Amino acid sequence: MYNPKVLVGNDSAGICEDCVSPLGDLMKQRQSHDSLIKGLIDYFQTKDLEVSLANYEGYTKPFVIKRHSPDVMAVNRTNGLVHIGMVKLCSSLNEQATKEAFEDFSKRLMKGSDAEKIRVPLYIAVPNECQSKIK
Repeated sequence: MYNPKVLVGNDSAGICEDCVSPLGDLMKQRQSHDSLIKGLIDYFQTKDLEVSLANYEGYTKPFVIKRHSPDVMAVNRTNGLVHIGMVKLCSSLNEQATKEAFEDFSKRLMKGSDAEKIRVPLYIAVPNECQSKIK
């Protein structure tokens, strides 16, 4: 099964390095849905990704992929690979709609060179207090 990258609100000492990364200094403010989206936008930009769509002021909202729309979509300008980002608060992590969205987004593939299929990276941003629910 594909494991998405999970970004927690601030430093996440003791969390699996290859599956959870901290947003660190990008998320020192209150961890509301909007602030987590902004943190995800900032995180993508630090990775030199171009944020093309976001559920945030000043951006065009992302489109629906299967049954749900992500919170942020960014593109690697070098290879054209799309990166999908979604934000979930602790209260919504166990909802059926969240599970469906994780499933829909984690199965996305893009055509690469020579018709090779490449899995679209999925990032999930959650408040720091949710990190134990993500492990």
